[in-house]
Amino acid sequence: MASGTWLILSKPLRAPFRDGSTVLVRDLVRHMPAARGLCYLGDPAAPLRPGDDVLRAPPAGYAPTLGDKLRALAALLRRPRLPVHLCFTPGRATGRVIAVLRRLQPRRVFVQSLMSSHGAEGWADLLRPLDAVVALSQTTADRLRGVPAGKIHIIRPAVAAVAVDPPADVAARRTVLYAGDLDREISARLVALARALPDGWRLTIACRPKAEHDAEARDHLRRELAGPLSTGRIELLGEVADMDALLRCAALQLYAATHTRNKVDLPLVLLEGLARGVPAAIVAGSPAAEIAAIGKSSGLPAALLAPPEPDAFARAVAAACTPATLADGSAAAGKLAACEFSPTTMARRYDDLYAELERR
Repeated sequence: MASGTWLILSKPLRAPFRDGSTVLVRDLVRHMPAARGLCYLGDPAAPLRPGDDVLRAPPAGYAPTLGDKLRALAALLRRPRLPVHLCFTPGRATGRVIAVLRRLQPRRVFVQSLMSSHGAEGWADLLRPLDAVVALSQTTADRLRGVPAGKIHIIRPAVAAVAVDPPADVAARRTVLYAGDLDREISARLVALARALPDGWRLTIACRPKAEHDAEARDHLRRELAGPLSTGRIELLGEVADMDALLRCAALQLYAATHTRNKVDLPLVLLEGLARGVPAAIVAGSPAAEIAAIGKSSGLPAALLAPPEPDAFARAVAAACTPATLADGSAAAGKLAACEFSPTTMARRYDDLYAELERR
C-alpha cells in the first residue's frame, strides 16, 4: 500500500523516549512499511529506520518550548512538497500556521492525530480545515462535535510485544501498581485503597512529579498514609527508570483518574502492562475505560471497571485481589494487547490512511 514520503511532525524522535506521545510516534515509524518514506525531527545519525529523512533537532521536554515550535515550523517550510502528519495537541498558534499554509498550498495534505484529548470539545474550528483527524479512541471521536464525520478516523495506540508473564506467576504476586499522574481526586482513591487492601498486599505508586497538583496530592498521601509508608507497605515513587521492572512485580495495575489530561487516551503504561500479562482496574467514566469495553467485546476481559467514589473504588479493587480473578485477567491481558493494540496493525492503518489521502 505504501507510496510517497510523509512529514511527521511531533516532538523530536530521539532518545530519551520518556513522553507517551513520543514513544507512540516512535513505534509508529518503526513499524511503518519499509516502502513508505518518512521525514521527521530527530538525530540524523540515529534514524529510527534506514533511509529516513531526519531533520536535526535536540530532545524536547514534556512541554514544548518556543524553540521546539519554531523547529517544527521550519520543517514545514524545508519540506514544502510533503504531506503532513501532525502528532500533537491542537492549539491556536498552530492552527493559524496551518491556515496560512492551506491558503498558500491548497493541495498539500494535512492529517492530525490527537495525542491527548483533554479539551477536545473546543477543537472543532481548528480541526475542520484538515483533510483527516485521527482520534485514538471512540470516546474522543464522539467528542469531536462540529468536525465532519467523514474526516474522523479511529486508530488506537499500540505497544510493542513482550514476553507475557505466566498467569499463575502474576496471580501469586501481592502488589498493586498505580503508574500515572497525581491530583487530589486520585490521591483520595489511593488512600481509600491502601486502607482496603487485604493483609499482605502492597501498593506501589509511581508518578512523575509533572502534574499541576502533584505536590499537593503527594503531601496528602504522605500525611494520610504515614504509617504504611514507613513500613514499606505503601511505596511512593517519582519518575522511574524501568517501569517494566515494576510491572513484572505487579498482580494488578490501576488507572485511578476520571480524565486523561496530558496523556494518550488509552494510556501506554496500561497497554504495556496488559502486554506483560498484568490485568487492570480502571475508574468507570474515564476515557481509559474503553480498554475494558474493548476487552469485553473481544471476549478478553483483562480490565475491570471500578466506581469513581473512593471507598467504592477501593472495595472493587480489593475484591479483585484473589488468585482466580487475577489469573483469569492475566490470561486475557496478553491476548488483548496482541489482538487489539499491535503496533503492526496501527502502522498498517496509518499507511492505509496515507494512501487513501494520496489518491484524492
